[in-house]
Amino acid sequence: MRTALVLVLLAALVGAPLVALARVAGERGWSAAFDTLTSLETGTAVRNTLVLAVVVTVLGCACGTAVALTTRDAGRWLRLALLLPVLVPEFVLGFGWSQAYGPSGFADDLLGVEVPGLLGPVGIVLVLTVHAVPLAYLAVAAGLAVRAEPDLERAARASGAGPFVVLQTVLLPLLRLPLLAAGVLVFVTTVNSFAIPQVLGGYPTMTTLVYADLNLSADPDAFGQLTTVALAMAALVLVVVGLADTVLGSSVVRTGTPGAVAGRSRRHWFLGAYTVFAIGLPMLVVLGVSITRGPGLAPVPANWTLANYVTAFAGPTWPALLRTLLLAVLAAAILTVLSGLVVSLRRPVLGTVLTLCFAVPGSALAVGTLIAYGRLLGTSAAIILVVYLAKLWAVAYRPVLAGVDRLGADLVPAARSSGARPFTAVRTVVLPPLSTALATAAGLVFVLASHELTMSSILYGPGSQTFAVVVLNQQQLGDVGASAALSVVLTAPLALLAVLLLRGARARTS
Repeated sequence: MRTALVLVLLAALVGAPLVALARVAGERGWSAAFDTLTSLETGTAVRNTLVLAVVVTVLGCACGTAVALTTRDAGRWLRLALLLPVLVPEFVLGFGWSQAYGPSGFADDLLGVEVPGLLGPVGIVLVLTVHAVPLAYLAVAAGLAVRAEPDLERAARASGAGPFVVLQTVLLPLLRLPLLAAGVLVFVTTVNSFAIPQVLGGYPTMTTLVYADLNLSADPDAFGQLTTVALAMAALVLVVVGLADTVLGSSVVRTGTPGAVAGRSRRHWFLGAYTVFAIGLPMLVVLGVSITRGPGLAPVPANWTLANYVTAFAGPTWPALLRTLLLAVLAAAILTVLSGLVVSLRRPVLGTVLTLCFAVPGSALAVGTLIAYGRLLGTSAAIILVVYLAKLWAVAYRPVLAGVDRLGADLVPAARSSGARPFTAVRTVVLPPLSTALATAAGLVFVLASHELTMSSILYGPGSQTFAVVVLNQQQLGDVGASAALSVVLTAPLALLAVLLLRGARARTS
């Protein structure tokens, strides 16, 4: 019964939208779909997306691997700083870079220096790579934790091998599978990315094309074309994830001795400088712009003002903020419960299905959901909640699964044998040790839902804007001060949450 319920929910949340997407795309006929994919506009977007995905995957995995190898003995604060680019919403990261290193930005005004081509493909690659490095770092660092062989490294170095020979002959062979996992994660994230290409502009991708066709195009055939593009996105990502999952699933995990070669790396100062350049300075510039009276003025106390915040919170901003908080809380609560249900079934195939659901591009999922449930839900906040549930279920499932794996298998039977009813056994024996995992699952979903933009920007209507959509609209209207103020409001709670989690982790280990 419980398995049937989970399968029905998955079919309703993800299966029905994808089927609806395929149905509408198929109604135009194969020739029309082929014409759409080979047209100049769509062909350019597809090519740009693939180029971005490949280039960012290569750069992100290379940099993420280097970071993982040089931070095995780093402190918690440095590791947290390296993770900040993935904690900051993509829109804010792109906006911060444009204000710090773009034309007439902070570096340009102060030093006469700007990043060449920032508002275009070069800048999109750079910022997407900055966003991808923490993802690759997490995957590779996890691989190092279970596959590292310090004795082999010491033996190779004792035999006269240099650092690059050790890397080539010892470390990289041990990290083949983590590197593949990191590559898939970065590839999928890059194909899904909407905010950074939209903010930096000048390089249309499949996600920006779907957004433009749905929200900005007056062509009556635009909706049929965008369904074809969205379906192509979904097919591309699912094929890549499916092939990678086959390789990962068929490989034998070889665990080694956790640990690292002794000795504090001398390269930590470089990582600190990179963190300041990649995320520290852009976020400080956004903060400065948010409290400065006007563009071009120096962010000195004489020019400070809160007028940008007052302007930013006029109109639909407060309702959008409250709506976003409500949607994020509902998504976190519902998905935490549903993840507990899936974990209780102990069917690994369901976890694989949830991972594939997470891999479906947000643009494709949003368009499919609009087709499947648009007549019933319209452009209300409810349809946005539906796509949040579909997209983020896997995010909640993983922490809950990890927590359950640490529980003793005999806890519930022991409680039942002592006379406890099923609900009482779960409440008194299972939930207390799972509290951290459940809180982590709910927190992750809350954070991701609170700054989600790709799906919300497609599905929102009058009276259903989310906070991230309001920020995007302010930026597109050219109100830099208000955009910066809203970006600070969107990001500050996430940074505070990261600091609190780190302090909590230090308290538990001290």
